[in-house]
This record gives sequence, C-alpha cells and structure tokens, in this order.
Amino acid sequence: MSSAKFHLVPTALLTLLLPHAAHASDPARDSPPHTRCVGAPEAGTWTPTPADPYPLMAAGWGPELGGGMMASRWVEDWSGVKAAGHAPALKAIPLGGTARLSLSSEVRLRYATWNNAQLVRANDMHQAQLRAVIGADLRLDPHVRVFGELGTGQVDRRQDSAAANFQNDLSLQQLFVDIRAAAGETLAGAIIGRQEFSDGPRQLISLSDGPDLHRSWNGVRLYLHGARHRIGVFDLRATRLGRNGFDETVDHRETLQGFTASFVVSPGEGPNTYLEPFWFHTRNPAGRTAGLDDRNTFGARLWGRIGKARFDWTAARQTGRAIDGRSVDAWGLFAVQSLELSDTGWKPRLTSHIDLATGGADDTGSVQDFNPLYASSNYLGESQFLGLTNLLLFAPGVALAPTARTTLSFEYAYARRLQESDAVYGGGMRPYVGTEAIAGQSIGGLARLSGTWSATPNLSLSLNFEHLDAGTVLERAGYASGSYGYLSATYRY
Repeated sequence: MSSAKFHLVPTALLTLLLPHAAHASDPARDSPPHTRCVGAPEAGTWTPTPADPYPLMAAGWGPELGGGMMASRWVEDWSGVKAAGHAPALKAIPLGGTARLSLSSEVRLRYATWNNAQLVRANDMHQAQLRAVIGADLRLDPHVRVFGELGTGQVDRRQDSAAANFQNDLSLQQLFVDIRAAAGETLAGAIIGRQEFSDGPRQLISLSDGPDLHRSWNGVRLYLHGARHRIGVFDLRATRLGRNGFDETVDHRETLQGFTASFVVSPGEGPNTYLEPFWFHTRNPAGRTAGLDDRNTFGARLWGRIGKARFDWTAARQTGRAIDGRSVDAWGLFAVQSLELSDTGWKPRLTSHIDLATGGADDTGSVQDFNPLYASSNYLGESQFLGLTNLLLFAPGVALAPTARTTLSFEYAYARRLQESDAVYGGGMRPYVGTEAIAGQSIGGLARLSGTWSATPNLSLSLNFEHLDAGTVLERAGYASGSYGYLSATYRY
C-alpha cells in the first residue's frame, strides 16, 4: 500500500460518522464549564449533562469539552435533551419500554510536523494522522446500560514504525456494563469491562488524547457519589493494542489499582474548592527480562477558584520497587495557577505552572526517578521533548479569548534538572542518553503557542507549536534544538 494513502477501513467508518443533524446545544443557555459547581439532580435539557449529585467538573469522569460533551463520550446522557425535544437524530432513540440508544462519533484529522524529533539532528518528518471512533450507549433502564466503542487510527507516513495507538486498523476501544442506583443525594454504581479511566491529577492519569486512539483498561470500577463528597475504587488491567483488526489483548502484567476521592471544602454554591486524595498502585513491565516497575503513588490534589484566581496543586509521593529491584523513594510537586485580568474584551489571564519531579538515586541506592505514570501527553507538550522526571520547570504565560469561540495561549518554560548525576528525560521516562555524564543543570527553554476555534458546537479547529531551545546539558551531549507543530480539525457528534 502506498504510504500516501490511508487504509480503506476508516473510509467506510467515515460514512457513518458524519450524519446531518441539528446541534444539541444553545450557547446562550449553556453555562461555562467552570461555573457548574453543584451536582445535577436530572439529566440536562439543553446539553447531555449527566445526572450526578456531585459537581460534574470534579466527578472523576474526565475532561469536559464544552456544550455538555465529554472527552469520554460514555459519560454523556442525552435522555433529558430528548425529553425536552432538543435532541439531534440518533440520540436517545426509543427502543420500547424504558430502553434508549444513543450513537456517538468522533473524527479528528491532524497534520503534524517535526524538526529534529527527539532532539536528534535531521530527524525531520511530516505526518497526517486520523482518528475515527463510533460509539453506542444502550440504556436499558435508569439502572443498567451497556456502552461500546470502536476506533481506528491511521497515519500516512512511517506506518511500519508507528505505535499501535497511531496505526490501527480497527480496535474495540470500550465495552462495559454500568450498573447504578440512586437514593436521595447518593449515587452508587459499578463499571465492569473495557473502559477509559481518567480520574486523578492530569500529571499522573489521563486518556492520552494526543495519539489517534485513547488508552483503555479492563476490570472493575466502583463509585459512590454524594452532594459534597465522592469516592472511587478500581482494579484495572491495560489494553495492549495490536496494529490489525480486533487484535488487542488484555495485558495482565500492567495493572492500575487504587482509590480516588473528592471533597467540596468551600461553602455555598459559588466556585468550589476541591480536596482530592488519591492512591495508585501500578505494575508496569519494561520487557521480558527487565522485570516490573511496582509502585505506590499517593498524595493529594487541591484545586478550584477563588475570585479571579484559579489554582490546581498536587503533591505526590512514590514508594515500591523499580525495574532493577531497588526500592523507590521519589516525589513530585505540581502547581498550576492563573489570574483573570479582565472579564471583558479578550479576557486576558496570566498563567503559570511550576513542576518539580525527582531523579537519580540517594545515598542508600534507592531510585528517586519520579514516574509520571499515565500523564497527559499535552501537559508538557505533545512534542514529548520534556518529561516529568528529574525536572524543575517554571512556565509563565498568558491566555486570551478574542471571541466567544476562540482561545489563544502562549507560555515559555524554563527547564532545569534537579539531579546532575541523572539524565535529562523526555516524555515516557525516555532518557537523553549521555546527559547523565554531562555537568550542569540547564535543560533549555520550551516555548508553546496554541489556539482553538469552535466553528460550531460540533466542529473545532486547533493549532499548536512547540520549540525547545536546547540548553547546556543537551548541547554538550550532542542534542539539537527541536520543534513540533500541528493543525487539526475535530468533529464530534
């Protein structure tokens, strides 16, 4: 097959993914996501906001995309929109009795370009990337539902070397049963099967939205939600994707277990502040002979909004056993904050984040390399030039909203390593080989520019550009400065 053509599979899917339908949201009636600070007793009538006694933004269901749509589409509940007569076609289709079927889809076409990828000179590439996903949410009654999702990922260049979450003929992304019951202001339930999971600080847990296909897990997730608190417990195994059709497997060696919780700690119904303790037990194989990285990551996240200031602070401690059998003694601190300068015009906000993640080893030989687990690929940039290991980073910036449908942001991050005897790391704990033997701490500066235009409630266009100006350590080890950028269009139904 020519490298300039995608496989035929997504072409067939695309005919199903783009139905002509009226938009389900009314911008004049939709409140901004950050103002939705109390739970919803019933499903939304203008947007597919699910009924949940706990505030949606902190319910642990993953990122909200605006207009009630969620990054994990299974979260959405179209029953209220249907009852109010505002639902588009193929949403909350009556099947008899109380049964309802909602279909969803997403198509993302992205054109990405690298200059000196992984900071290797002349490692340049251009690549078109396609995500195509279709989903079905069958709600048998208010207590039982089944959700399934199929996805394909395609690239037009370097297909043989592309990871399976970029080049994939067809995958069963999700298939689970959700059983729940509500009593007063309490909601309890269990999700059993293949599912997406993104409950926790994004520096540790995410859907991995950068690649063509999201990360998914297999197992059980239990949840208990009240009006001012929630708790979740989970026992999950990784989905190991293949590159062909339906060849993914359950990797029982890679596990994610633990609990998450959230508590409303501010009074009233205004912007809330949330305290969220967590514990993750992860076992991750590095190969047949290298052994397992077996860690406990525990800590807390405090986040919310006070007046014109927003903040999101996380502290995490790691113990356990590293791949080579040595004990783990690592920690990370992440502080994200912003200050709104004006609520009119371009609505400028000053932004910043400060990240500290340990590296190296202590006097007893314990491994201090912080493992960011399943961090958001976007947090330090889709380029993956930097990773949250052996890092001290300060990134001031500014965010603007030139129109109601447009956002722009720019930041410049100053990066240093904490432990001089340890390597500089890129994303995925990938060391820049040779940097561990170089004196100095300056990694360099990472400039990031991004923007999004929501052309319609269903269609958005995004741009992103990142440039790492290599510092002393990288230059002396033979690495170059590098750039990465993309343009993407995303349609969600």
